[in-house]
Amino acid sequence: MEYDYEKIIKEGSSDLASIKGQRLDQALANIVADEINVVHLLFGGIWYSVHGLVGSEVMGFIRRTEQFQEERINDGSYVGRLPILDQFVGLEVAEVRHIGEAWNGHGFEISFKDVPDKTLILQSIYTGSEPKEFNDCMRIGAGNYVYQVSST
Repeated sequence: MEYDYEKIIKEGSSDLASIKGQRLDQALANIVADEINVVHLLFGGIWYSVHGLVGSEVMGFIRRTEQFQEERINDGSYVGRLPILDQFVGLEVAEVRHIGEAWNGHGFEISFKDVPDKTLILQSIYTGSEPKEFNDCMRIGAGNYVYQVSST
């Protein structure tokens, strides 16, 4: 089956730009069978969910009406905090952008005000280097950047 990934990405991430200038108040990951399936982000009282579309070949960024909280679910899955997300809580979004493409690391990179050396990366597991036992899920990264090197 052929998919119009460009259209799916556009429709599935139309809320992305609305977080620019907003402070990240809370970040929770939905874990199922040890895989990260969804990341829920709270900005100014509004929740957004980052999750895979079409089997996680591309990612979506959707405004939600539900409220999320830390919880263990009976089937062994849970929604909870992760240190990789916690480091960005309390920071204001400076920029947000798409990265990658379908089947090649599509996702989102979020830059924060006054943090020039680190970004939050929310990305499809399909990057060309994904673990064989993981599929239809996502990965979370923290980009660390060097922009100045002393010549002494």
